[in-house]
Amino acid sequence: MRILITGGCGFVGANLARHFLTGGHEVILLDNLARRGSEYNVEDLTRLGARFVHGDVRCVEDLAPLPRVDAICETSAQPSAIDGYANPLYDLSNNTFGLLNVLEKARRDDAVLVFWSTNKVYSGDRVNAIPVREAATRWEWDAASKYRARGFSFEKGISDQFDVDGGQHSIYGLSKICADLICQEWADAFGVRTVVNRFSCLAGPGQFGKSAQGWVAWWVIAFHFGLPLVYIGWQGKQVRDALFTPDINRLVELEIKHIDRAAGQVFNIGGGMSCCVSLQEMTAWCEKRFGAKVPVRIEPTPRKADHAVYITDASKAEKLLGWRPQVGLDEGLEQICAWVDREHDRLARLYGK
Repeated sequence: MRILITGGCGFVGANLARHFLTGGHEVILLDNLARRGSEYNVEDLTRLGARFVHGDVRCVEDLAPLPRVDAICETSAQPSAIDGYANPLYDLSNNTFGLLNVLEKARRDDAVLVFWSTNKVYSGDRVNAIPVREAATRWEWDAASKYRARGFSFEKGISDQFDVDGGQHSIYGLSKICADLICQEWADAFGVRTVVNRFSCLAGPGQFGKSAQGWVAWWVIAFHFGLPLVYIGWQGKQVRDALFTPDINRLVELEIKHIDRAAGQVFNIGGGMSCCVSLQEMTAWCEKRFGAKVPVRIEPTPRKADHAVYITDASKAEKLLGWRPQVGLDEGLEQICAWVDREHDRLARLYGK
């Protein structure tokens, strides 16, 4: 099978590329290398047999010369939920208009298209309307409140049936919900075999994390190099469920393999209740793992559109595809630690150490 991965030298794209190359597939990587660190993946992936094309999904001319493919993993994006407020057109041009060009490539080739959406399609106002109670190290949904909403349960979390209306998505989230709906429309109107994954917090080796995006890897990197951290709002007790790269790769392979079941579907995907963590808890884990502390600054005001608690109900993927997360929090974090140790010299150049 010939697979095109857009944003193929970024964190998710590069891990997918390694997975598919190991499986004997032909892989084409399209990337504009705008994200620092992605340039390091070019040499590594081409050595494994991938074909790299320096191009941009916003440019039809960059997609036109590519050969016909069987599947496209659309992982290209401006991924930060806070940067878009300064330049909303940049988010929309990358994450929405660029997706249109990739969809038309999938339509011409009769290819499967797997699209990277996000939990930020769900309004901060709607998610934060779920009552919470404050525990010692995290905020928790308050089941005693008897709150009810379509697509939400205290036992499982937030499913794809949760309401996407309202403001407070962030510009990034807005650009993704637009693209998300366009994928669904292209599936219905033109028969393009699209799959939309609304991912929660993704993490793993190869993630050049920073405070604005990729926070799980950033915590490990910060402790490795002794860099300062900051809690922005919620006293560092905001909670996310983490999903690690082996489970991401396995999901996408299943979606492509079983496209008869997955085509036209929207899935909420994350680590779920068993793999969620707060910022305070991540700090405590790293302090124990590294035997050291780093400076932590607290900013009282949350970021615009931030969620106090977000945990994914991924039961639809389990029902249709037999998929569920297998990598636990400790195992996933140790994989990141091992990668940071191996890549110390490269990362030192990126993080100024």
